[in-house]
Amino acid sequence: MSTLSARPLLAFGIVVAIGIAVWAAATALIEPDPTFVRARQCPEDSSFSCVVLNVPRDHLDPDGPTWEVTFAVQGASQEPDGVIVVITGGPGSSGVAAADLYASYFDPLVLEAYDLVFFDQRGIGLSQPLQCVQATLDWYTTPEIPTGSEADQAAFRAATERYATDCIAETGVSPDDLGLYATEQAIEDLEVFREWHDVDRLILYGESYGTQYAQAYAAAHPDHVEAIILDGPVDMTAYGTDYFVETAETNDEVLRLVLETCDDDPSCAADFGGRPALEVYDEMAADLRDGPMSFEFVTATGGIEEREMTLNDLETAVAYVLTPTTDRMFLQRALAQAARGELYPLSRLLYAALGQDPESLKAIHDPTWSDAMYFAVDCGDFAFGSGSAEARADRYFAAGEEAGVADLRLGSGYFLDLPCAYWPVHGPEDTPDYLGDTPFPVFILGATWDPATPYPNAERLAANLGNSYSITQPGGPHVIMLRGEDCPDDQVTAYLLSGELPAERYQECPFGGVDPYVPIPAADAGDYASTLDALSAVDDEISNNPDWWYWSGEGSLAFGCLYGGSITYTARDLEYDLDLDACALSEGLALTGTGVIHEAFNLDLEVQSAGGSPLRYAREESGERTATGTLDP
Repeated sequence: MSTLSARPLLAFGIVVAIGIAVWAAATALIEPDPTFVRARQCPEDSSFSCVVLNVPRDHLDPDGPTWEVTFAVQGASQEPDGVIVVITGGPGSSGVAAADLYASYFDPLVLEAYDLVFFDQRGIGLSQPLQCVQATLDWYTTPEIPTGSEADQAAFRAATERYATDCIAETGVSPDDLGLYATEQAIEDLEVFREWHDVDRLILYGESYGTQYAQAYAAAHPDHVEAIILDGPVDMTAYGTDYFVETAETNDEVLRLVLETCDDDPSCAADFGGRPALEVYDEMAADLRDGPMSFEFVTATGGIEEREMTLNDLETAVAYVLTPTTDRMFLQRALAQAARGELYPLSRLLYAALGQDPESLKAIHDPTWSDAMYFAVDCGDFAFGSGSAEARADRYFAAGEEAGVADLRLGSGYFLDLPCAYWPVHGPEDTPDYLGDTPFPVFILGATWDPATPYPNAERLAANLGNSYSITQPGGPHVIMLRGEDCPDDQVTAYLLSGELPAERYQECPFGGVDPYVPIPAADAGDYASTLDALSAVDDEISNNPDWWYWSGEGSLAFGCLYGGSITYTARDLEYDLDLDACALSEGLALTGTGVIHEAFNLDLEVQSAGGSPLRYAREESGERTATGTLDP
């Protein structure tokens, strides 16, 4: 699922209120159609309308039973120049849930000129959803690691086989129906929509897995495509175990680059005690290979629980935050805390990666994402070998051993699709070659630090497509468009508004890399030279806490502070109220009081330390910081 580098409430609170009345009026004039089921606004307060269409459950049997698939449509505010269809990643993410946020990043002139369409692919969200959250959590938290000993590998195999069985059982779907969620079926749902919407050609913007979907649709219906934009592209000629070897190698390289960036930053290097950050990581991974490490978890009420972290946990957490440039900085900060022996911040990243409630440790049901759908598509699209389940698994392990994935940092990520060996439905053994030279332009957007769809995918596509235009962000994240950056957005927007193609077949955007490092708080209150230094560190931690960044921005968010106590964020319009209850972000500095993060993200605090001294702090929109009061224990 793609993560946007935007503050949660601000990002999710932006509504692009365009086109509802125009589109609704047009819909009302459409003659009755057995394809059409109903229309309604979606989701709450959205500028989009949801269209529910009947599609063949099996497009090879068009007269058979039907399923309902939901499309979100925002009509152009003028006579439309065309239709842009946005296909989100995964597979397993909800396009409908992302519609308003993504729409807010399009140029307003594009929204005036085009109908904008998102959809929940069959198997997710509002379209025949598949979910197996508990089985998925059980599998991802398996203590054994496939790159470990023979015993670990055997245990991981058994856990994976159990996962495939448990996940399918949890979905409640007949194993015989799982092949109906494959991409070749899903693209025909979009074709049903195109015909219903009465438009001849579509512009397809696909991100990550959405690039695979877009290529498949374009290969099946080339006459109905005006252009495709592939962002974080998948090269269909190199899928299967080769794809995951390349991904594992890229994850190793990106982790190295992110941590070496830390070494080049004086503040980050100081937080690692002057040691190379990669050396600290490798030492921690080596210790975890010998067995779990225990740590103190601070609950949302300020209590302490003893928990453990495994090597699998470390690799899961780290892989989760290797993509956006901000998350990479969060990783640096969490590992800096780990260098001090504090694993609690790293555990917060782990629970976010797992979709696990940090307090109860129960699986969190997220209707906008489905791991069951991920495997239903991937296992239905690709074969991963042939023969029995054990034969497929043997081949998967053998390919990984030949590639040396066990010697890679995060090498366990290679085994992401191992459940496909045990899945009851398999794709064709021949890898599809979706696109050659096309009559329509293809924009290929890639980033050299993309750990999810590694940059060689974009390079191979560019080499194979004669009518392509490559836009690359060195050091960029996975998926680079609709992230608030002029490049590549301006180049794509120029084409959408005027048909203008880039002057060059290949161009680069500014370097991405890692967001500027924000130092972690001092370990001890006595290390601060002044009240201003102490409260500035508190501000930096409050404003750069991953839990807050990942939060939906609804209701309240509460969690424990590193050295005891707790903090609560409460959403209010475009601001956040803060409540600190003996919150200690440094040993010996427990603060109680209130604060406000304002719309412009400046901060005010009015707190008192454990000794009772009142403290006031403010960070203005200009960046100026002031503090009054005296620190006491």
